[in-house]
Amino acid sequence: MEMNKLTKFKWFWAWDDEKEETWLEEMSQNGWHLDNPGLPCVYHFIKGEPRDYSYRLDFRIGSFKSLQEYLQICRDAGWEMLGRMSSWYYFRKECRGGEKPEFFSEKDSKVQKYSRLLIFLLIFLPIMLNVMRTVFQRQESKFFTGVGIFYAFLLLFFTYAIIRLLLRIKKLKKS
Repeated sequence: MEMNKLTKFKWFWAWDDEKEETWLEEMSQNGWHLDNPGLPCVYHFIKGEPRDYSYRLDFRIGSFKSLQEYLQICRDAGWEMLGRMSSWYYFRKECRGGEKPEFFSEKDSKVQKYSRLLIFLLIFLPIMLNVMRTVFQRQESKFFTGVGIFYAFLLLFFTYAIIRLLLRIKKLKKS
């Protein structure tokens, strides 16, 4: 491994994006700047001078044209897109005068982000339920029993994620 490059493995839940942003900011303050998000939980950094960057993550789905317009708005506001991991976009902007720059209106954009993610999960819920129903109808073999248990845990995780996102949205709307 080169001395000026670093790969870190770290897990964050989708509703813990602020923790992920804070961790990326701390890495930059220590001279390790995000080069590109890799696969989930994989981060690639480049060594440089310590900098005070503000990082923001945003979940976006949409047409190519709407995504291009969105990215142009971000560039116009001075945010550098570092890359994306699936539908998660990673941005950074240097802090000036010790103040963190806002990413659109922080509260509103976070509510919209979590709402988009919630809709994304809700779209896949009926698909998961249908697959799970099919798996449980084929309980004859041990393979399908194992797959059924896997899908049951996956459904529990989806339910947990949906509840956590709903609670996050509710908390943001109250503040």
